[in-house]
Amino acid sequence: MKTIVVPVDFTDLSNKAMEFAIGLAHSIDAGLMPVHSFAIPHTGETFSSTLTDLLQKNAEEAMEELVAKVPSNIPCQNMVTAYPLKEALQKLSKDKSNIWVVMSTKGEQDWLDHQLGTNASHIVNALNVPVFLLPEDAEFTFPLKEALFATDGEPLDDSVKLKWKDIKDSLQLNAQAIKVVKNAEGADAGIFEEMQLHEIYHKNIIQGIMESAEFLKGDLTVAVHHKRNPLKNLFHSSATKRLALTHKNPLLVLHE
Repeated sequence: MKTIVVPVDFTDLSNKAMEFAIGLAHSIDAGLMPVHSFAIPHTGETFSSTLTDLLQKNAEEAMEELVAKVPSNIPCQNMVTAYPLKEALQKLSKDKSNIWVVMSTKGEQDWLDHQLGTNASHIVNALNVPVFLLPEDAEFTFPLKEALFATDGEPLDDSVKLKWKDIKDSLQLNAQAIKVVKNAEGADAGIFEEMQLHEIYHKNIIQGIMESAEFLKGDLTVAVHHKRNPLKNLFHSSATKRLALTHKNPLLVLHE
């Protein structure tokens, strides 16, 4: 059974991530694990054990309330930890074939930046499991039916193919690929990794992907976090990071 891990801070935004995770869990008969870190950022200040105990107590009470709202037919564990969130997620993600992560993001700054002083992009980059990102204005309904795979046209490596096949088959997704080209004469159609490929002319890659998601009626946008060069590195590229933060579709990140 797969486990869907959800970093939470008990705000409306992370509750939205939980709502999406519950939909995924229903779709594939998975379990849930909300995770909250009350780690205090490293500073020059000394914090008393009383403060740490209070933070833990408050977090455990909030987690109990959150878990009580999970439908009873979904297996649900939880974790409240003093470890930094990135380290906690890395440890949980060691079982790579059975872990999916769902995270929420907010505008140009995600809640993790605000909550923990930790850049969420660094957390996503540190993981090697599928990560579903929920932008603040994301819209979704279940079951998810249509996926749009954003590509530069280069073949996927074997590890990404396996992850993508597992997710596509588990969610029973219909999938199309989209490639944004900046030359109108280069726009064409074809096949990419057994998916219908739409080559779309647009001067702005991110805007092209977002508009494609609207007229192709996608429920989920998929992108690959490449290691080969900076242009393809999803969260070190300002353009693609903007897609992750402002797109209205949930965004699935697959790591090479």
